[in-house]
Amino acid sequence: MTDLLQIIRQQQSAYQERGWRLPVWLAGSEAYTQQQLSTLQPEGKSYWLGQQAPAGFTLLSAKQKQQWLGTECDLLVVDARYAVDWDLVAASSGCLKAGGIWLFVTEQPDLWRQQPNPAAKRVLPYPLDAAVYTGLFKQFWLEQLQDARWVQLIEGRSAVMPLLPEAISPVQAELPYRTAEQQQAVAAIHKVVTGHRRRPLVLTAHRGRGKSSALGLAAAQLALQGKTDILLTGPSPAAVQTAFFIAADLLNQPYQQGQNQLLNGTIRFVPVDVLLAEKQQNTVILVDEAAAIPTPQLQQLTDLYSRLVFATTEHGYEGTGRGFQLRFQSYLQQHCPGFQKLHLHQPIRYQMNDPLEQLIFKGFLLEQTDSVLATLPETQLASYQVKDLLLQPKKLQQIFSLLSLAHYQTDVMDLWALLDNPALKLYTLEQDQQVIACALISFEGELDAELASAVAHGKRRVQGHLLAQSLAFHCLQPQLAEQKMARIQRIVVHPLVQTQGLGSELLNFVLQDLLGQQYLIGTSFGATLALAKFWQKACFSPVKLSHHNEQASNEASVLMLYGEQFKALQQQFSRQLYWQLADRQRTLDPALALLWAEPPSIEITPQQSTELELFQAGLRPYELIETHLLCWFNLFYAKVEHQTALLLVQRLWQKQDWQQISEPAAKQKLPELCKLLHF
Repeated sequence: MTDLLQIIRQQQSAYQERGWRLPVWLAGSEAYTQQQLSTLQPEGKSYWLGQQAPAGFTLLSAKQKQQWLGTECDLLVVDARYAVDWDLVAASSGCLKAGGIWLFVTEQPDLWRQQPNPAAKRVLPYPLDAAVYTGLFKQFWLEQLQDARWVQLIEGRSAVMPLLPEAISPVQAELPYRTAEQQQAVAAIHKVVTGHRRRPLVLTAHRGRGKSSALGLAAAQLALQGKTDILLTGPSPAAVQTAFFIAADLLNQPYQQGQNQLLNGTIRFVPVDVLLAEKQQNTVILVDEAAAIPTPQLQQLTDLYSRLVFATTEHGYEGTGRGFQLRFQSYLQQHCPGFQKLHLHQPIRYQMNDPLEQLIFKGFLLEQTDSVLATLPETQLASYQVKDLLLQPKKLQQIFSLLSLAHYQTDVMDLWALLDNPALKLYTLEQDQQVIACALISFEGELDAELASAVAHGKRRVQGHLLAQSLAFHCLQPQLAEQKMARIQRIVVHPLVQTQGLGSELLNFVLQDLLGQQYLIGTSFGATLALAKFWQKACFSPVKLSHHNEQASNEASVLMLYGEQFKALQQQFSRQLYWQLADRQRTLDPALALLWAEPPSIEITPQQSTELELFQAGLRPYELIETHLLCWFNLFYAKVEHQTALLLVQRLWQKQDWQQISEPAAKQKLPELCKLLHF
């Protein structure tokens, strides 16, 4: 029997010389794999991803993911014999440093691919049981990696040793930098601070290239040079922890995880919404994971501040930044034509052409490629079930690339769900076999009467039925959850061919197919004015709005339904929304409030009209006519000039203080604006 430890010792030195990680696949019966694993001794820092970790190993769990993501290890064992969390497989691979061993353990390949994966309960909808249901992701994974460069030690077969390509010698860097590119990035950040104003830097990289560390190094150096206001921001405080850790190390300052300021507040974290609401003076702003921040907010930051650095992961398990490049960088080209762009290629923990990184990229379709899009003389519409995609891996690559390109939240979980969840279906719009638009549909509902009643009364929740549960609970109508529903999870168009009506064309195709099968159709998304208008144009009506903004999109989540049969629900929603607008927890775009809310109508008296006319002439203070103005606006808001209407929505409907309202000196301007109104 070939010995695992012997093979590792034979191969490891060659990988160490090249600065690579050694991936090994160990497969076989329980007795075989257990015997081989017994020869493996923990080396240095050793991690274990699986059910139980042997002595000497640190068990990696999903709950502690944020704690171990930024750490390093020498040995990582992925025990996939019983259950495998693909999201954690992708995430943990970045912890392994150069010369380390990545050991992937399974049953015999043919047996393993047919076994259920209990960890798939994260992506399977009710009533599917992950303990007995077998999805397609394992089969996809093995087929994707047929030509992967990894050592294969499979029971009953000869060991497979891959041929290694030539190593690329890295350019050496001076401390404290890990690579020459990182040193170049820090110098570019300094130039943003000391050079011409309004020339932001866009710093992009794949995961593990040291972009966050570059932000931390630059922040510490600027602090040591006397810069007193260095602001770090991102989609959440966790997004900037690496930068804080690196800065604290360079400053020789004690640092605790979660700490959000350094060097007496010289370096501090400030949320994006605070930066937009309260403009900070004489600051440099370093934005990490910029792709996870809504593009409108990035644009507002650009308009408000003159010294900015935007860093983002280009792709990886965190999501994608490539859509960010196309959308936001086009804005920078128009408004900051002197902006700089720098891409980091060299990994920090290992060298270029690392076999494990290539394996992970290939196994999770992270090798994004863009096809050149021609004009659109002819397009074809198509639909795919999960099993179809397994037989067309190139098509799956195109679809997943488009989902990643168009939405920053697309990650390994989406690919996993796509292949393991049979309740999903894809519709595409294609040109010359190239996918240029796609829609992802989730089939929901059809819950039995007892469960539907429990859901409607708030006693039960089941996975994978967002639309059905939300409607049944919100409307207290259990019968809604008993019907078959289709939720449009995403509809995306390649950014290079947007605004040509392709999204509407694809949506019409989807609606025609689903309506023919008697589905109730809905969608849920982070509400923006552009998206709301797109869906309302397609005859979707809002029926529910979340109370708080979503953390990912920083927008309230709206649920919309297709068809006239939901008119009563839409009217009920609009009337309730009016009374909820003043809630301080809800920060709805006033344009959306104007689009959706339906205020009560109360006729104004002749005396009220007279007082409003006096206010218009500057002869009455605002405080005396505010309630009169509210009554008038509730009657005629649809006829008011748009900018004036937005101001009145903020003040009268949302009850915002004058200081909160976006229009400068709004209170002073109001009488002048009201001259345009007819009381």
